[in-house]
This record gives sequence, structure tokens and C-alpha cells, in this order.
Amino acid sequence: MAQSGRERHRDRDPGRRLLPDEEPASPHRSFRISETERQQVAECLRYIDEARRALQDQQNPDNREIIRELRASADRIFDTMNGLEELP
Repeated sequence: MAQSGRERHRDRDPGRRLLPDEEPASPHRSFRISETERQQVAECLRYIDEARRALQDQQNPDNREIIRELRASADRIFDTMNGLEELP
């Protein structure tokens, strides 16, 4: 996959830009996630896994890094979802 060298939006710092008088949000915030949202995330993880398997089946050495990143990304999302605290 060729890259133009231009910085993409998703490559920049995550999160929205803060106004000058705003403070960054605490990394220890708690969020609610509905069962529907959890199922949507699980569906997205399945799509990532299907794409990874399709690339693996091509047995193209150029895809190794993409496959590795797809697997790592899915693992990070899965771990994050499992680590969410349930709110009362």
C-alpha cells in the first residue's frame, strides 16, 4: 500500500482540540455503554478479523505489517471493552 507522505486526520493527536481556557479531560473518566453499542463494537471487531484473515489467505509478504496491526488493533479494542467498569 503506497502512502503519499501526507499526515492523515487519524494520524494526528487523538481527541478534539481544546479551547485556550479548557483543561484536558481526565484519563480516568467513566463511560456507560449500552448492550446495543457493545454489540456494534463486537460486529466491528468481527469485520476487522475477517479482513485480517482475508489478507492472510493471500499469503502476500507485503501484507504482514497490515495483518499485525489489524490483530493488535482488534486486541486493544477488545481489552479496552473488557476493562470498562460497570457503573451502578
